[in-house]
Amino acid sequence: MRIFALEVNNDIKGIDQRKKYIESLIAKLEAPDLIVLPELSLCSYMGNENIWKYADENSQMTSQWAMEVARKYSTYIAVGFLEKCEADYYNSYLIADHSNVYGIARKSEGESFIFKRGDFNNIIVTPFGEVGVGICYDARRKHFYDNIKDRRIALILFPHGSPNNPNDEISERKTNDYFCSAYERAFEVPVVYVNSTGKMDYMLGRTGKMMMDAGFQLNGLSKIYSSRGTSIESDVFEATGLNLELMSKERKQDIKFYGNDINKGNLLFRHFIIKPDIKAGVKFYEKMKNQV
Repeated sequence: MRIFALEVNNDIKGIDQRKKYIESLIAKLEAPDLIVLPELSLCSYMGNENIWKYADENSQMTSQWAMEVARKYSTYIAVGFLEKCEADYYNSYLIADHSNVYGIARKSEGESFIFKRGDFNNIIVTPFGEVGVGICYDARRKHFYDNIKDRRIALILFPHGSPNNPNDEISERKTNDYFCSAYERAFEVPVVYVNSTGKMDYMLGRTGKMMMDAGFQLNGLSKIYSSRGTSIESDVFEATGLNLELMSKERKQDIKFYGNDINKGNLLFRHFIIKPDIKAGVKFYEKMKNQV
């Protein structure tokens, strides 16, 4: 299977504009079997309530577009989007081919100011096997691991819209390598990390303000982690490709977690900054979601 992780420019706004832009990149790929797009790739990653105007009611528009693109280019496609279901907004991800959407995964620990949070499914069952999907922060959380650890997995996808310090890409790459490699070793299946590039839009909350003040942006750094397969040379700068055979496998070893996180991180920051930020975000979300 020829898998391509396709970085997209977060600065391009508007659903129609982004559809045309993404398809212009896909059209340049040579014989893709699976195209993996980042978190919220269809609407762009935003950390404030302005993203709600791009919501896809019951996933209908995204599903139709994904199947049309898959049909046109004879490929599977995995895409991130903003799903609206009843009164709530979800940070969601689907996998489709020319005639089917095989499932939707939702981000369990989504940005609390703008997304519904919960204990959501991380498995999408496809013709090429079960795929574990951990959207951005979920990829680092024990919840994702617990949801897939006893399944026969063929592929793991980590779609991101992750802002980081542009002056310290070495640390960002080191963090990515750590958790992606841990999953690749544990399951012995390919792990696809794909992130967008571009500016960080205004983000609600104290954590968002700290990242904005530090000049964070989306750095890309996409990579396919696998001990098997051959790299695919491509003229598409935004694409990272690997050709390999997918096989469903049981987990071979455990992954160590520090509480609910795969990384040790800063416990004080998590307790005194992130925890109250999430609480404030949930209150804001419940108050504002019906006012759009």
